Amino acid sequence: MGNSYNETHEDILQSAKLNFLKFGYERSNLRTICKGANVTTGAFYRHFKGKDEVFDELVKDAITELKKVYYISEDALYKTIEEQDVNEFWDMNDEAILSFVDLIYRYYDEFRLVLLFSDGTKYEHFLHDISDIETNNTLKFIKFLKEKDYDVKELSEKETHMLINAYMSSIFEVIAHEYSKEEAFKCIKTVVEFYKIGWKNIFGL
Repeated sequence: MGNSYNETHEDILQSAKLNFLKFGYERSNLRTICKGANVTTGAFYRHFKGKDEVFDELVKDAITELKKVYYISEDALYKTIEEQDVNEFWDMNDEAILSFVDLIYRYYDEFRLVLLFSDGTKYEHFLHDISDIETNNTLKFIKFLKEKDYDVKELSEKETHMLINAYMSSIFEVIAHEYSKEEAFKCIKTVVEFYKIGWKNIFGL
């Protein structure tokens, strides 16, 4: 008896993941992916339009969860400023850092794909793209603080982007260099502490 549609679908995904992690997206070919999944090219096209669609399905849950965590954190940040004091939001506690590390390691292979093996896909500029988003949000946050009568120093968009990109790159080094989860927690905690001092100084708060 042949595999069910769902089993074949999963076989293709797993074969593609192994190929992408070994060769990268651009150097992976459809024939090898199909061979690893034990399917014909025709069978492949009954599931996916091309390998770009396979890549997207492999990483989309990780990206969705990352965005969800980010927007929850952002909402909590503004709520903290509204209800308490600006100084309260600087302290990202161990529980929050561990939650973020848990997310990264729950989707470890998926983030490796996005960060290291995505050339030729819409995710190839992942760090730059999320840095752009965070840059805009940081500038909006500075404006928000000014509206709340905090004496915040001005930052240009270029300055902000450089700082944000450096921060994001530091965080995801744990994936690029294959740190253990325990090492990742320790290192990310250090990075957070380092940038907290820097941001407080730059903001003048």
